[in-house]
Parts: sequence; structure tokens; C-alpha cells
Amino acid sequence: MSETLGSPSSDHSGHDFGLVAEPFADTAEEAFFFPADQHLRALEFMGHTLWTRARLGVVTAEHGCGKSYLIRRLLKSLDERIIAAAVQHEHNGPREFLLDILRQFGFALDDDDKSDRRRLLERFITHHADNGRLCLLIIENPQAMHPSVLEELRFLAALEADGARAALKILLLGQPSLNLVLGSPRMAQLVDASVSRFALGLLSEDQTAAYVAHRLRAAGAADADALMPHTLMPQIHACSGGVPARINRISERSLAWAASRSQTQVTAAALDAAIEELGWQHRRRLSEAPAAGAIEAEVLPGRLLVSADWAAAAPMASVAKLLITMQGISSQEVVLGADRLLIGRGEDADIRIDSVFVSRYHALIVRDKGQDLLLDLGSTNGLLVNSRRILRRVLRHRDLIQVGPARVIYHNERAAVEADLDPGETVCFARPGFPLAAGEDCDTSLLAFGRLDSSG
Repeated sequence: MSETLGSPSSDHSGHDFGLVAEPFADTAEEAFFFPADQHLRALEFMGHTLWTRARLGVVTAEHGCGKSYLIRRLLKSLDERIIAAAVQHEHNGPREFLLDILRQFGFALDDDDKSDRRRLLERFITHHADNGRLCLLIIENPQAMHPSVLEELRFLAALEADGARAALKILLLGQPSLNLVLGSPRMAQLVDASVSRFALGLLSEDQTAAYVAHRLRAAGAADADALMPHTLMPQIHACSGGVPARINRISERSLAWAASRSQTQVTAAALDAAIEELGWQHRRRLSEAPAAGAIEAEVLPGRLLVSADWAAAAPMASVAKLLITMQGISSQEVVLGADRLLIGRGEDADIRIDSVFVSRYHALIVRDKGQDLLLDLGSTNGLLVNSRRILRRVLRHRDLIQVGPARVIYHNERAAVEADLDPGETVCFARPGFPLAAGEDCDTSLLAFGRLDSSG
């Protein structure tokens, strides 16, 4: 997931900080794999393509987002039931394309071999299909391949065994422009509306911070935050755009700059030097002024801040309040009196939780017809209410809300537990069988993508 570094400053190794490996190098080592939600879902999508009747699956992502890493990880997970070939050469002609596949399938052929390569592949694939094995062809960046190569791909995709099941599974991984290529009339036979597609997203600011910390720990850092403070992460995310390869570049050069000056951590000056060296000044994030009048309560491992202006506006006579703790330490009691309350890591949040696991705009509580409605604002790590991931919920007395490291208890005796269930509650299921809250019926819930089917 990294790009080649050619700067003189990259001569300084991560070993200058007592690390046992280069934290931001391009490596296939398992310890360095960062399990971002979108990458895990991409692997799940690829596996789903293998074990269903689908012939073809398409994964698109910006350059540097880790497509090659996904391919390596998928290939490593395969067993003897699957025979795989992965083609990454964009400039091969059709005969070279077929030869590359044959060689990876175990054929010993010279470049000038005159065999009918199509016929060899057809026999090989159908033979293994008849014996209960799958042949998998993974092609990276097919959008850059010559149209004649894509014609060969169309032929291979049409192979069948027993006239029914797909004899060859094909996974295409490319940049977003791949969708334009596949949408052309010439590719209609290969790709129709039923073909499954997955778009691999960029890392969010929270994921960027977690990614950097994960790579540093994998390289042997005892305290990742001390080496590269979390206060640098908004700038790293802004300059990298959330692309892992760019995060690697800017982080590596920041480390190199700090090491060249015998510093014990990466400072803002080191990051600025890396930005200048890479020529990414135009991506730099403008500094934000601290929120005026904030009240701070120190808690570990993060910080909790409540806006003084918002707190002053909350009438103490309100019956609803939030009891907020972090790591078991009582930290704040917040009375709900205003029409809205924003929870997040951003400077303008009414309740600010200073943690990399909390999004800038994480959640919102709004007063609606005398009820307090909790909304997830598209956060990275989500909201857990009574151990379920919730997108929307009318809060009830003693609901336990988890926002990153913070545990929030909603206290409002008027919103009794026995109150009617919310027919518009929206639940986000991480996997089939995600548990329901005690005493609740799945018929009262909505999935983010539609109503639950409880017909059986």
C-alpha cells in the first residue's frame, strides 16, 4: 500500500527511533495489515464472488488505496480448492496476456510457443471445474489494457462447465475509470446489470490516525502517540486525502526529517518539512481557532470538553440528562435543555470527546415532540446503544450509549423503559444475526437499506 520513496531524506530509517522495522514500507507482513472496515468488506465481497454463482466481481479504488495488498491477502487465504492466477501487467498484448495466465496455472511454455493458448486454457479450466475445483483469474487495472486483451477476457468469462455453472471466476480490480470501460457497448457481453461491484473508500480522519498508530506499533513503537502525536493527524489526513500510499509517504518523510535532526518524536515542524518536500502545500489544512469558552474536564485516555455557551443555555429544570464517563471515571453530567446537542471531536461540538475513535461530527441528539432522538452522523466507528449499532433511536431511560471510549447513560424517568418502541428506529447490522436489545422485536426495526424481512 506504499509507493516508492526517492528522497534523500528517506535514507534515515525508522530504526533511529528504536523500531525493529520500517513502519511505512510496502510490505506483505501480516502484522502491518490495518483492518479498516472498507478493506475487510472488500475482502468479504471478493470471497462472496468466489463462493456464489457469480462469474465476475468488480472492485474499484483510487490509486494507492491498497488494491495490490488486497490481492496478496486474498491469494494467501485460498486453499487447494482454488487455482488462481493474478495478472498485473497492463501493457501485454492478447497472446502475452494468455501466456501469463497459463504460466501461473503451471504451464511451462516459451515465449515463442505456437500452441493454441485459448484452447489450452479452456481445457485446463473445464477439467478442474469437472473435478470440483475453481479457477480464479484476478486482473489488476484492466482499464489500462488494450481492447484486444479485453476481448480475450470476454472469451474466458463465457466458459462454462456442464452448461450451467461458471468454470472461471474473474475479479477485476481497478481505478474508478474501470467503470467507464466496463460500461462501453463492447463490454456488454461481459458486464451486465447483475454484476456485483464494490467501491473501496478512502480512509477517514479517524481511520488515518488509527492506521498510523497501527503501523508504528507493528514496527515496534512502544508509544505510537508519543512518536507521532495525534494532533498531527488532521494535517496528515488533509494532505494525503486518506489514501494509504500517501499516508505512508508523508509519515515516512516526517519520521526521516525528525531522525535527521536527532529528535525523539515527529513535530509539527517535521510534518511541515515533509509537506514542503512532497509539494503538497496546496492540500494543507487551514489551522482552526480553539472554541471560545470551552470548559475542560481531564479524563483518560482522552479528554471531554463541554461548550460553556451550550451548557449555560441548558435549563437546569430539564428532566433529561447525560451521565458521561470515560474509563470508569465519572467526568460530566450534562443537562439536556436545548433543541440540539452535537457530539464529536470537532472544535464546534457541544460535547467534545478528544479521541481518535470519535469522528469530527459523530452524533446528534435533537428534541422532537418531547422526545430525545439520537442520530449517527455517518461516523466511522458508529454508535452502540445497549450493545447494538444504531443509526437512529428515540432514547429511553437508562439507555447506554457508547461513543468511542466514552460511556453515556441517558437519564430521563419520563422516557420509561416500558414506553412504546420506536417504529422508525434504524439499526446497522455489522453481520447476519447481530443481537437485538433485550425485549425488543425485530419487526419494529429498520435496516439502513430497507425494512427487515421477517417472513422467514
